[in-house]
Amino acid sequence: MSTPSLSYRFGEALGTVTREFLRAVQQPRPKAIPRPHLRHHEPAAPHPSGDVLEYMCQVPAIARLRKVNLADWYEQNTRECAPEKPKRTRKRKAVVKALPSSSSIPVLKMGPLNDLIAPVDSLTC
Repeated sequence: MSTPSLSYRFGEALGTVTREFLRAVQQPRPKAIPRPHLRHHEPAAPHPSGDVLEYMCQVPAIARLRKVNLADWYEQNTRECAPEKPKRTRKRKAVVKALPSSSSIPVLKMGPLNDLIAPVDSLTC
């Protein structure tokens, strides 16, 4: 097999460069990723003193923040419950004994089944 000539190699290299250049130019440009808006956070307040923490533990938030008088709030939002009715005691129903009836229908009694089954004779071949 013969080696390619210098002009063949030059044409192949020029074609490769042209193809790569056109591919790079024709590709869509990547869109810039939008940055999220950064908020400015205020620095945290310094640690409250022991007296402030004690006050916060003893007084509910609704009284501290909304300046609500808890005694008035309690009177407005609570009502007296009705006393519960006592549960009634359950009574057993009285057992009603059936009186013997003087009807003409005889009462059937359960008995042994031997009377109903016929004796089996020995089979002879």
